[in-house]
Amino acid sequence: MSVARNIASVKIRLGWLIILAFFLQVMPFALSAPSSFVELKKSLVVLSYMLLLWALSRNFHLWSMRILALGTVLNFAAIAANGGLMPVSPEARLHAGMPAIGESGFGKVLPEGTSVLLPVDQTNLWFLSDIIPVSFVGGVFSPGDIVIGVGLLLFFVEAARWGKTDSEKRRATYQQVVMGEKR
Repeated sequence: MSVARNIASVKIRLGWLIILAFFLQVMPFALSAPSSFVELKKSLVVLSYMLLLWALSRNFHLWSMRILALGTVLNFAAIAANGGLMPVSPEARLHAGMPAIGESGFGKVLPEGTSVLLPVDQTNLWFLSDIIPVSFVGGVFSPGDIVIGVGLLLFFVEAARWGKTDSEKRRATYQQVVMGEKR
């Protein structure tokens, strides 16, 4: 069985809700100017995280979903503690090669949409916010983002093995039933 077929055979509960949560988080920011409808967008971000966490919790039969949920909880904690948007460190933006935004931009929604520019000393749970610059991708990430990245990597490893385990079980059952063999 191919790896792609193995991944496709993984049973994801409430997969549609994971997709909906993603769209609730991204689409309002993509469809309007960053500074418009800010309170509605904040509410949609919080709602999307709650839906995502619920859907991920329904998939704890996969270890990778537990890791994804942990990263999501870390991000959600930073977002909830800072009024509904992920705080981004201005220093981390500079180290990542992103354009500088002066102090007049503090507390405002960033052009990227889902974040707010806040210095570390004005950020609640600053250690969970976007403070990790990654210059080769031109972005700033949070510890939760890193955990989510590890969770996604583990999901693909787990999913690639998922089908193999199932096919081995089917083959063993076939051999026992049809061929009369015992393992």
